[in-house]
Amino acid sequence: MKIRKRNKTSFIYPIISVFTKICFAYKVLELRKINRIKMAISTNSIIHYTKTLKNLFGILENGFSLKYCKEEFHFGQTQTLKYAYPMVCFCDIPLSEVKNHLDSYGHYGIGLSKEWAVKKMLNPVLYLEKESALTKSILQQALRIADNRIQVAKNPSLEKIDEVWRQELMTTTSYMKNYEGNLIVKGKEYSNYRFYNEREWRYVPTKEELGKNKRAVQIELYEKDKNSYNKELQKVKLDFDLSTDISYIIVKSKEDIHKVLEFISIKFKKKLLAAEIEILMTKIITTNQIVNDF
Repeated sequence: MKIRKRNKTSFIYPIISVFTKICFAYKVLELRKINRIKMAISTNSIIHYTKTLKNLFGILENGFSLKYCKEEFHFGQTQTLKYAYPMVCFCDIPLSEVKNHLDSYGHYGIGLSKEWAVKKMLNPVLYLEKESALTKSILQQALRIADNRIQVAKNPSLEKIDEVWRQELMTTTSYMKNYEGNLIVKGKEYSNYRFYNEREWRYVPTKEELGKNKRAVQIELYEKDKNSYNKELQKVKLDFDLSTDISYIIVKSKEDIHKVLEFISIKFKKKLLAAEIEILMTKIITTNQIVNDF
């Protein structure tokens, strides 16, 4: 008599699904207990949100791809810095508070530990009030460098400002954002939007990591040829360890969970041990769970 072999993948899904729910319920209870002790305003993870499941699969398989992001920083009422910087963005908003941001950020995401963030030299965004003394000091440095470049072009015998200083200032400006200002989303403008509430972290590659790619591009130039700039930047990746660095894999619905389970079991069966795959699967949660349980 022939014994029919049961498909291993179909067998593991119900077990993992139950295990996932148990682990998630335990996490919720622990987080609620912690929050009763102290009001947490940040998390032990930073989360990158994205709009589609396809994007999430790409991140899991290949790491983060960098992209130039347009930033408009206002110094006081008259001076504005407009550049596109290469980066990957994350947020440090607790899951209990993120429900109001999901429509803007996306219902898919991946959470990574703060230890990973420190190791990869990520940093929280430097939120500046546009009229503050620090903002004015940074503006004066930028104007001094710009004026020096103009004067040296007119008279090459003049001393040129140290390039190291210029590069260091560029590093600072790539992490800057106004504390609040006008936000434009899909053509609609929101005045006095508080960017500080996004609790953003950034990975901005060093000059050495970028190679021939530019550290900053004036927005006018970037708009003319953004595809070329970003195509070259795709070669620069931000990686992570699947078995040790991931805190959460966030999907929109229960239907997405089964798609992610299948993706993980197929794509990573040669990269990870069976026990590591099982642990990774328990880190999947849905935005519906976040909205209802946190």
